[in-house]
Amino acid sequence: MTALRAAALIGLACLFAPCAPLAQEDSENSDLPPYSSFRQSLLSDGWTPDANFGLRVASGKPLYRFPEVLCGPKICHARWLARGGREKIVTLLRGGLTDEYRVAP
Repeated sequence: MTALRAAALIGLACLFAPCAPLAQEDSENSDLPPYSSFRQSLLSDGWTPDANFGLRVASGKPLYRFPEVLCGPKICHARWLARGGREKIVTLLRGGLTDEYRVAP
């Protein structure tokens, strides 16, 4: 089997079953600050989460864990507003379904 064919088969397998992340990637992400802590510090500094930024399900509940968060497959963004009208976009790493969002470097 050629290397190209093997790579194609691995790629197809990843479409149907999630590929395991590299151990190095997991350890690097665990060093990043959790979003829940960072979120608390933003609230303490007077920033307001933009609850209209994220998506909602039919019942009105936020689709993601926080109403200010909008996610792709691996990366999320959270939008915050200052009293003076400035905005701050925070990039997050999504992780698994039960993993905490981490603030990207």
